[in-house]
Amino acid sequence: MPCGSLQMWRNKPVATGAVVIAASILSLLVLSDEALSDDNITQTAGGMIRDSTVDLNFRPRYEHVREVSFPNHATAGTLRSRLTWTSARFQGLQVLLEGDNVTYISSEKFNNTENGKTNFPVIADPDYSEMNRAQISYAAEDGLFIAGRQRINLDDQRFFGGVGWRQNEQTYDAFRVEWAFNDRLSADYFYIWNVNRIFGPDGSDSDITGPVNALTVDYKLKPGHTLSGFFYGLNFHDQETLASSTLGFKWAVDCASFKWHLRAAVQKDTGENPLDYQAEYYNAEISTKPLQAYKFTALAGTEWLTGDDEWAFQTPLATLHKFQGFDDKFLTTPVDGIRDFYAGGTVTVFDIKIAATLHKFYSDRNSLDYGNELDLVATYAVTKNLGLLAKYATYDADDYSSDTDKFWLQFELKF
Repeated sequence: MPCGSLQMWRNKPVATGAVVIAASILSLLVLSDEALSDDNITQTAGGMIRDSTVDLNFRPRYEHVREVSFPNHATAGTLRSRLTWTSARFQGLQVLLEGDNVTYISSEKFNNTENGKTNFPVIADPDYSEMNRAQISYAAEDGLFIAGRQRINLDDQRFFGGVGWRQNEQTYDAFRVEWAFNDRLSADYFYIWNVNRIFGPDGSDSDITGPVNALTVDYKLKPGHTLSGFFYGLNFHDQETLASSTLGFKWAVDCASFKWHLRAAVQKDTGENPLDYQAEYYNAEISTKPLQAYKFTALAGTEWLTGDDEWAFQTPLATLHKFQGFDDKFLTTPVDGIRDFYAGGTVTVFDIKIAATLHKFYSDRNSLDYGNELDLVATYAVTKNLGLLAKYATYDADDYSSDTDKFWLQFELKF
């Protein structure tokens, strides 16, 4: 089995989060000043360790969910501790190791997808310890090669992402090549043999296995104009209904005061998928760059995922929380498809960045009015090492699901 040793490490529990914290503090104490330089390249093999860097991240979070279809509200207090060790780069080679621990700091009044508390809404943050990333990379003059457990955030993460919002990040056991043929033409290819999902190392949905082949080719038509073509083949073995092949393109334009993109794709069943379907995807979005003293921005767009009453266009490896509302009502596209019309903007007041987005959801067929959602986020950098976030989402249901309100309060401390 590829990376069998990594898999065994991942399933082996770490004693406590205190072990991670203690190890990280010790590592910080032995770092040299050289390790903190921005250009961390060493001239000797021994320098890979001597000039390595250690990063420590703590992310405590309070989350509250009210969903009217459940008899109880859900509340969760969680703390994610993350330790990242990165070697210096020697003759193009670099090694990265990263361990995560999630600990509960309040009572467990929520369904974490593993504890069986189905009378509470889901807050998908199981407690666990695991190897989040373990990779080796080689930087060539025109490209980058990465092998091992790694983070993949492709483009805007609509098809492949790390789901970084959840306390357990989605990572990939994969081989990746990014290559620039010239100033205009570049390609990004990766082969994935296992997806480490957000549901923790011990959950029934912790992994998706099976080969995934993904290729994206970018061509710069002229300054600010990029045309991309992509093919994604998901030949899953243990979740066959998600096995699919997707072919599409994206045209992105980045101007001085605004940017926009158009994207379209077609998806078909593949491999052992028992379904016989074809679905389409369409996306158009325009947004402004920061304007005036308050750094005001605005955006508007629409996204359509078609369905045929049996199945619909799916993006199971995306950072789905970024799309179609923070209440996560459409993590699986309904069989009638979805049309999302959205608009929003950001403004910065007293160094507090405030963002608001309004969504209106319809089905792609059968003329269903799913509902609407309002998302609000406020972020503030207290210091360069400490950040504060408050977030609220409210979904007003009509023909789909049920009314839902979610609130988050989060700190993030980085060293």
